[in-house]
Amino acid sequence: MFGYDFSIKKWSGFKKALRFSRNFFVIAFTCALLSLAIWEFKYLIYETSYFELKKISIEGNVTVNKETIIKLSNFKLSENFLKLDYASAEKALSLHPKFKSVAVSTEGIGEVLIKVTEREGILLVLSDLNFYELDSEGYILSVNNKNVRVDLPILTGCQMPVKTVGSSIKADAKIKSVINWVINLEPSYLTNISEISLSGSELLLITNDGIKIFPGSTVNFKNNFELLNVVFNKFRKDGIQISYVDMRFNNEVVVKPITN
Repeated sequence: MFGYDFSIKKWSGFKKALRFSRNFFVIAFTCALLSLAIWEFKYLIYETSYFELKKISIEGNVTVNKETIIKLSNFKLSENFLKLDYASAEKALSLHPKFKSVAVSTEGIGEVLIKVTEREGILLVLSDLNFYELDSEGYILSVNNKNVRVDLPILTGCQMPVKTVGSSIKADAKIKSVINWVINLEPSYLTNISEISLSGSELLLITNDGIKIFPGSTVNFKNNFELLNVVFNKFRKDGIQISYVDMRFNNEVVVKPITN
């Protein structure tokens, strides 16, 4: 009786040990396969050329070249596509004074699109022998004393409150008022204007021919613009030189000719 019980217990223990060994082998084998799969997956992602950055596309740039944009993004062809830091690239590009907005997106496996919106210069401010190019929000896009954009009107008679590229003059009421005046006009209204001058709070335009114009509000200037051209053409045809033109009155163009 005692021998029988002992053999039963021994066989039961043996079966438990066998089951444990079998389960342990299955778990160990599964872990080995999983480790191999992870290693293969990591190799596929990080060591093969399948996930390399193959193409960087740029959209929206006008004055800033592609090479500068790619350099600022810190993206490099052939680097691992999955390791790219889009947020850092957007932040770095946004620091460029010419960029109003930046968006980086995936175009496909191994392809990135960098889309930028550039700020557009609308005015040059001449201050302390330097030209400051400003956009519609008052941001300084460039500072130069040569090779300036001849297609932009030049503002004189004021001092720049800030002078570093990327800064904004929006706190300066005088310059901001001129910017607001300019952006409410289509470029065609300013093609013959070489200079905008501030005398106190009074706005004065100077044409390419040296004629002074007191334009008043943008509404008056736009409404009387065709009449102004008619007056210019008539005086030019008659050989009469103009000293100044006053357009500050509704629907009127007052002309002061030069008299000998």
